[in-house]
Amino acid sequence: MKDLRPESQRRPKPITPATTTQGQPAGTKPKWIFLFIFGASIIVVSRWYYVEQYAVALPFWDQWDAEWAKLLKPWTEGTLRLSDLWAAHNEHRILPTRLLTLLCFELSGSWNNLYEARLNIPLSAVTPLLLLWLLYKEGEIQGVRWLLVAVILAGASLPFSWENILIGFQSQFYFIQVFTLSSLALAVHRPDQGWSIFLILGLSLLSMLTLASGLLTPLAVAAVYGSRALVQRQMTFKSMGFILLLVLMAALAYWTMPYNMGHQALRAENATEFMEAVIRVMAWPFSEDNLRYGVMWLPALVALPMLLGRRLMGKTDLLMLGCLVWTAMQGMALAYGRGHNLLHLPPRYTDFLLLGLAANTWFVLRAPEVLGDRTGTRWGLRFAALFFICALLNSYKKHTKNDHKIMRKEHEIRLIQTENVEAYLKAGDPSVLDKPGFQIPYPDHKRLQHMLDDPGLRKVLPKKDKR
Repeated sequence: MKDLRPESQRRPKPITPATTTQGQPAGTKPKWIFLFIFGASIIVVSRWYYVEQYAVALPFWDQWDAEWAKLLKPWTEGTLRLSDLWAAHNEHRILPTRLLTLLCFELSGSWNNLYEARLNIPLSAVTPLLLLWLLYKEGEIQGVRWLLVAVILAGASLPFSWENILIGFQSQFYFIQVFTLSSLALAVHRPDQGWSIFLILGLSLLSMLTLASGLLTPLAVAAVYGSRALVQRQMTFKSMGFILLLVLMAALAYWTMPYNMGHQALRAENATEFMEAVIRVMAWPFSEDNLRYGVMWLPALVALPMLLGRRLMGKTDLLMLGCLVWTAMQGMALAYGRGHNLLHLPPRYTDFLLLGLAANTWFVLRAPEVLGDRTGTRWGLRFAALFFICALLNSYKKHTKNDHKIMRKEHEIRLIQTENVEAYLKAGDPSVLDKPGFQIPYPDHKRLQHMLDDPGLRKVLPKKDKR
């Protein structure tokens, strides 16, 4: 691992095996192409299975307003304005998602959720594969750290965020991960180049135009720059100015964030409810019902200050610090904005936690190297690391079994919605849309009827789903 400090201030590393120039033990460096094919195959094949097995072609819920009424209808009628692409959707601006929707519509000629969900599959693989490549580039995939590869691939291929997998509109969760990890990687590996700084600013802007919490991306990058200065014991005016610019970007995004009165009731009502929601969110996937599982983040909270205090931060440590900071801020933002009576973490938000879980696992594996000055302490920390990863993978297993059951039920509901919409399109009887619960794909049956009566919509709706 490369040391970021000036040569005169460097200390010996806790562990110094014989390595190649990239840090890999001699003779054991894996071929990147095999790792890429292996990782991509696991992620793409598993997600393709979920989509083909459980997704349906008929759009669902937010798609009717956000995609059809405000995007595709004016697009087909020639009335779409450029400003409509970043217009507010609730408290978000979803520019990349709208562009992807238009691309899918133009390629397919149909407004089809199934097509959009399929298009999201390669997009969802970008972040985990990029993270694996960054680890490989620094020679970190060796020995026990292969367990980190297992954690990353399991998080990306198991159906925890089944809402995002089955509904094509949820692409913003994948976009924001790509923009954030790319920004952090540039901040770590190319911190001083002018082109890198401009690219980080562009990626931060895209994050803010993807989700409301995209304003946390420049703050995570600022944390990386600040930590790097702490390790090197020097802060240049250039770095200081860039950190200030990143913070100002986040502040501007916050003050210009669209306001949604309807979501006011979802916010945490007091500090106690907020803190319980934070712990509940950050405890995932261990148990959201038992707040004591929040201690699973303690290894990172112990190892990270030790790394910073001893100035032993390498480039991968800084990258993982950025991922951890970003995830922690996402958890706090979620706890504040959706923390009222939050008993279980909605599946769509689990994608926010995967980078943080990878980072936490990294620091769990780093702890024996940093704190294990004595043999007994080192073996105790190794046992704790093994316990953490076994507990994590076991929690993954439990969630996966439950998620498959939920996806089967959701698929049955989506088929009922499809049947009711097709019945209305065939007979024109409004009563078939006046159904309780989720038996129609939109919360207001009168509004849905109005949209289905549009001849332009009927031309582009998907054909009958045979599954």
